Amino acid sequence: LKLIWIEGRSADAVAAGRGGRMEFERALFRIHQRAILSDSVRKVRLRAERILPWCVAGLSVLLLPLHSSYVGQASCLPTALQEAALWDEAAGTASVAEDVILALYLVDGNGLLDVRWQGLDAGSPQGALHPEGVLTQGASATSQSGLSGTGENSTGRWQPPEVRIVPSESIVTLYRFALDRELTMMKEETLKNHNFRVHNITVPVSCLAPSIFIRVAFTALDAFDGLVVNELAYTLRSRGYLERMDGSSKVEAWAWSAEQVEAANPKEGRSVVASFFRKVMIMMKSVIAFLLISAITGFFIRVAVNASAVLMFPLAAFAQSMGSTRLSTGVLTRSFPWIGVHVEVLRRAGRPLWPLFRSHIIFLMLQSFAYLSCNLAWRFILYRKSSPEGFEERIFSFCSILELFGLIFVRSANSIAVFPKLAFASMVYLHFYLFCSLYPFHNLALAICACVCGYVMAYCLNHFEEPALRADPYVPTTPTASHPRAMYMPQLSPSWTLESAPLWTMFYPLEPPNSFPEQALRAISNEEYLTP
Repeated sequence: LKLIWIEGRSADAVAAGRGGRMEFERALFRIHQRAILSDSVRKVRLRAERILPWCVAGLSVLLLPLHSSYVGQASCLPTALQEAALWDEAAGTASVAEDVILALYLVDGNGLLDVRWQGLDAGSPQGALHPEGVLTQGASATSQSGLSGTGENSTGRWQPPEVRIVPSESIVTLYRFALDRELTMMKEETLKNHNFRVHNITVPVSCLAPSIFIRVAFTALDAFDGLVVNELAYTLRSRGYLERMDGSSKVEAWAWSAEQVEAANPKEGRSVVASFFRKVMIMMKSVIAFLLISAITGFFIRVAVNASAVLMFPLAAFAQSMGSTRLSTGVLTRSFPWIGVHVEVLRRAGRPLWPLFRSHIIFLMLQSFAYLSCNLAWRFILYRKSSPEGFEERIFSFCSILELFGLIFVRSANSIAVFPKLAFASMVYLHFYLFCSLYPFHNLALAICACVCGYVMAYCLNHFEEPALRADPYVPTTPTASHPRAMYMPQLSPSWTLESAPLWTMFYPLEPPNSFPEQALRAISNEEYLTP
């Protein structure tokens, strides 16, 4: 329902039997009309309506087996730790001390050959890392099974290893893991003095992705990081801190707690009742998260669209000072009356215009800063666990696209009834999926949600908006320049005829035309006759 309010927040007002002239809404309607009637745009949306359902089906079929096979479980790392003598056979669990750093390699082939550490002391023997963790001259770092090798850097320094590999093998990705982030933040000298150990673990990519199709899918979705997070979290079932390395530089990092691991997939399982109540709580959190993001995003877009029009006036003044007559302040005053009325008042009084423009620009900058601050706060309030880098920004950007689409294109009664509900359901599904697991397939779920919303957009444009533009213009439910939307709200102030409605009206519920007196609707029809 909130999105329905958003879609009609600038709709024509109806009060005392006459329609309010909302130039802001009419400007958006002209964009809507030209886009709908464009032949090139029509071809794109018709093609999108045919292709996107297949994309949704294909991505959904891909997500189901991948999630059930990789999320909340570990299959490759336990074997690698057994080969590395980091496994307690009696307890059947990993045996990784709290002062140990794991250098985790994803490799093509069976393993590494002759791994040598750089940066050893001048008196230290140069040698490869032996599987049992001692520095020996020329020893191989490949285990008998070829699945994993391990070694210990007795100097305690974190240096990228110098790796010589057989031609058929290569390192795909290097990770660094510790139970506590502070361990990875220590200086090299501290690690050296206290003899911290670094174990090298190699996991072949063929174990994580047994087929070339799965490997290509993981690469396209940037999903290997998520696989490693799940392998570590559900092998150790403890807290952890993981970094993806590029040489000696950190590229991206993830952290999780033991409580998050158990909450997502407890080792002993949970009862049906507990599982039901947990899902109810997650659903409530998902709904609140999307409503909050959508409301603030819609608020900012409304402010940005309103205030950004003021930038045209300084440009017009500058163009006129250069002798150009193509863009005049008079035209802008009529096109943007919510700013133009103030410009005319100051001009007739002989007052300078720059204070007005500067005020609007400062207000826009302040609102932009507030929106960016909200984005940062959402990461700590709503998304309190690790996710791919930039994923939250992609969600915020996608919500902005939904809000802009609703502001410009959702105008007919059918679109107002369908699009907000389906977009709401898709975004709640996305958040519900993300909150249920420790580290699911974020990008794949977002791609499915985007395809669903894209299909709903194309369907609404093709089956609702285009026929509505060709309908009888004298019917109040037909979007026209006089009444740009099919839903209405009362005009609660005469000032709305020139200025834009207050921001709080974006939350005012809309009503169909039959909710208003016949005299008010007749005034709208008369306005249609008078519109050139």
